[in-house]
Amino acid sequence: MDNDISPGGAGPPLHHHDFDETFYVLEGELAFQLGDRLVTKGRGEHVFAPRGATHTFTNLSGRGARTLIVCTPAGFERYFDRMAAREAGVEPPPEALEPWPEVTKVGGPLDPAAEPVRDGPAPLHPTPDEGYRTEVLVRSEDSGGHVSVIRNSVPAAWPGPPLHRHDFDETWYVLEGELTLRVGEESLVAGPGELAFAPRGVPHTVANGSDSPARYLLICTPAGFERFFACLACEGAGVEPPAWALGPIPEVEFL
Repeated sequence: MDNDISPGGAGPPLHHHDFDETFYVLEGELAFQLGDRLVTKGRGEHVFAPRGATHTFTNLSGRGARTLIVCTPAGFERYFDRMAAREAGVEPPPEALEPWPEVTKVGGPLDPAAEPVRDGPAPLHPTPDEGYRTEVLVRSEDSGGHVSVIRNSVPAAWPGPPLHRHDFDETWYVLEGELTLRVGEESLVAGPGELAFAPRGVPHTVANGSDSPARYLLICTPAGFERFFACLACEGAGVEPPAWALGPIPEVEFL
């Protein structure tokens, strides 16, 4: 879900639920409470709230903000669909009428007088391919194996991997530039703010056919394939991969 938060807009009450949430700040900055931890995150930064963790967020700044919210497993998007339909004065789509996961409120919104700590952004690590950068934001160990999130930067005219398939879902969300994708028999081009989804088992590939670099988020469900990107980044940096990156990587069948 791509959400706009108005300046000074109060977020939801402090709450927890039985699904994971990843927040990636697209514009502006947001204040987050995760348990007892208070942090401010700006553009290009993220927060991961594992299922069961008490959390909330708000916009304490004087300008608007946008955040991408990834929920795993799915279901809570129906809440946002209904909210968007209500604001637009239209009927919600039929799929939004299904029940959504229960949310338990345990407190009020984040105190406007709070002073969250400022966290620094994570760098994009080099890889053996010139112009390609990658950073694992959320890994298996964070999410109990449910989801991983990787941020990639690719050069112009990047050919991408061969056509392939595997037993996990992939979602690409374009941050800058554009990606050309093939998913099954469909070909499409996605620009900033657009996404593409490849269900597990469906042949697909991705490339940058433009003359400008591109950046995107890659969301894998379930997790595991982030270890491939971690090892690739460590190879480019000339360092040994961390222990978590040496776990099993899901098999990929090239077609």
